[in-house]
Amino acid sequence: MEGYKPIELNGDQMKGERSLWTQCQVVSDMKFTYVVSCQLYGIQKRSGDQRAQDILRLMTTYPSLRVAYIDEVEEPSKDRSKKINDKVYYSTLVKAALPKSNSSEPGQNLDQVIYRIKLPGPAILGEGKPENQNHAIIFTRGEGLQTIDMNQDNYMEEALKMRNLLQEFLKKHDVRHPSILGLREHIFTGSVSSLAWFMSNQETSFVTIGQRLLANPLK
Repeated sequence: MEGYKPIELNGDQMKGERSLWTQCQVVSDMKFTYVVSCQLYGIQKRSGDQRAQDILRLMTTYPSLRVAYIDEVEEPSKDRSKKINDKVYYSTLVKAALPKSNSSEPGQNLDQVIYRIKLPGPAILGEGKPENQNHAIIFTRGEGLQTIDMNQDNYMEEALKMRNLLQEFLKKHDVRHPSILGLREHIFTGSVSSLAWFMSNQETSFVTIGQRLLANPLK
């Protein structure tokens, strides 16, 4: 890989702090970042919801994981005639604040704010899922961005497509390289009920076929 130093396999490195696994983990962290958008995480923390503890446990287990959520804060109104507080909304990105290894005091794992961006108002104006993804895009970096729904978790067959999908960005289609690449979502729950079958056909008609039809005018 151009730009990276080769990893030497000797006994000192395997036993020391910069072992082979540590170096591979560093390279992986530089190339990949996982941002999970959970818009209700702030509300769950304030209410003491168990799901907030589950999210914090995931961030502690996987230190490279980042969670983006919409934080709702009450601040004093700028209008002095009003005695009520105004609700202010922030897009917030957090990570797990792991305790220091050399610290002898037992500390509690908490989340740490990385970025905090003030919003002009409530972020959820339309459908929840696309708005949830849109407010978290600003926290992503890199040459490629993949958005995936949570119900596609551990879908091994979809992961096998990634190599071919990334190659499409290197090919010039007509006048330029593509910037957005979409692929059909395999809805494997379509045979559960008549409603699921209807939603599966709706996804195929209004999303897959519709996007392919609009692809030509957008070129």
